[in-house]
Amino acid sequence: MGLEGIKLIACDLDGTLLHPGERELRSEAFELIDELHRRGIVFMPASGRQYASLRYLFAPVADELAYVCENGTLVMSEGRAVVKRSMERSLAMVIANTVVAYPHTDMTLSCEGHIYTMSGNDAFVDHLRYVVHCDVAVVDRPEDIDEDVIKIGFQTPEVDYPAAREYFERLFGDRVDVMTSGTAWTDLIGFGSGKGSALADYGRVLGISPDEMMAFGDNENDRDMLNVVGHPYLMESCNPTMRGINDRVRYVHTVEEELRRLLAE
Repeated sequence: MGLEGIKLIACDLDGTLLHPGERELRSEAFELIDELHRRGIVFMPASGRQYASLRYLFAPVADELAYVCENGTLVMSEGRAVVKRSMERSLAMVIANTVVAYPHTDMTLSCEGHIYTMSGNDAFVDHLRYVVHCDVAVVDRPEDIDEDVIKIGFQTPEVDYPAAREYFERLFGDRVDVMTSGTAWTDLIGFGSGKGSALADYGRVLGISPDEMMAFGDNENDRDMLNVVGHPYLMESCNPTMRGINDRVRYVHTVEEELRRLLAE
């Protein structure tokens, strides 16, 4: 089919465009994104990461992109928020303090301007600042944050992850979406705030229909995105729970390989 009729391509990062263990994009990815831009196709990283972190990662082409950030709760284009979905504050505070009380967790609270984390774990803060390249602010308690919270995320040791995920799903799954995001990370966002809703809203702003959208993903936090777009792709190495999510999905080895094939048709 090539790329005829495609106006927007959304792409997850960890486990999709970034292979396990990778921290930087391969040079071919930038070349392909440049070619898509020349053809008038919007390329959108769609990630649980913060806007500042995404711009750093895509620095050579950063101004050519629109961004689905924070698992869909924030869409940034040309330096401004086009879509933003905040959590109800009292619920955000209850969830955040429950995470604080849960053993062996490191938490982030995402807002439009910064992501916040709790004081006391300098190594985690350094990781966010100097490895993930986030704009981080440190507070003593969640109540010290005066911005709207759009997402709460926490990391656990991998061995503890299943129990932690089940615990927070049981406590809050009737009020927020609880999703897997990367290795041993759990994200909690407001209902209807995922990547799929973000793409649909942004598409309405630009006049782009789902049939004119393509998306690549690999994990549960990509499910609604891959169900919204007309042309969904899953990585062959995807989470087994994602296989067969709809009758349109195709499987690919790498994003670059598929984009190169589509651009050549």
